[in-house]
Amino acid sequence: MQRGFYTLGSGMLTQNRMLTAISNNIANVDTPGYKKKTVTSTTFGDMVISRVNSSESTPIGDLSLIVTADKTNTIHSEGTLETTDRSLDFAIQGEGFFAVQGKNGVIYTRNGSFNVDDEGYLVLKNQGRVLGTDGPIRVGTDQFTADSAGNLFVDGQPAGTLAVYNFADYNNLKTTGEGMFTASAGAELMQNPDVLWKTVEGSNVDAADEMTKAISVQRSLQSCSQAIKMYDQVLAKATTEIGKI
Repeated sequence: MQRGFYTLGSGMLTQNRMLTAISNNIANVDTPGYKKKTVTSTTFGDMVISRVNSSESTPIGDLSLIVTADKTNTIHSEGTLETTDRSLDFAIQGEGFFAVQGKNGVIYTRNGSFNVDDEGYLVLKNQGRVLGTDGPIRVGTDQFTADSAGNLFVDGQPAGTLAVYNFADYNNLKTTGEGMFTASAGAELMQNPDVLWKTVEGSNVDAADEMTKAISVQRSLQSCSQAIKMYDQVLAKATTEIGKI
């Protein structure tokens, strides 16, 4: 009987963690460069079961005691590319990340919705200055042009080149914010990035799909909760009524 509590309790914890990830995805459906999260589950406490008769036991197979949330994965598929006609908006077509000098180190992101700070540097709001191939990019104005390689020009003169980095293994990236990542090593400067000007990349979240998943997870969560209540009622009778016999 107690095993049922462990099974249902672990199910509730797993479904709750999945629901948290789905809710976060839905909340960031309009966040530029956001990458959706998924939670994977795994079994815990497997045991071998056998059929026992009078003379021998025959192995049947493995039985998992509980299922638990394993880890949260980031899906790095490309989001929808949207034309904005805003001179401070950039997007990367294909692989790669923009680099921003944050307070605690370099941040990598697909969010190319930039601004210009009081000192004329290209910045990502609330994150830091955008890095070019030669350091932070100072344009001095929002009146500039750009080409498909990320080169910026002010009055026809070069003002810097957007640095675009890629990684051999995206699993080494650690989430530090919505659509923001850090990496201890492995960043490689791309030589021929495909940069789109006056364009931003939206999130890769499918709102309809996430809503469907949310409903399914909520139903599973409710089922586990109701089953636990039934177990509690049965145990209550076992301790009060059967104990009187």
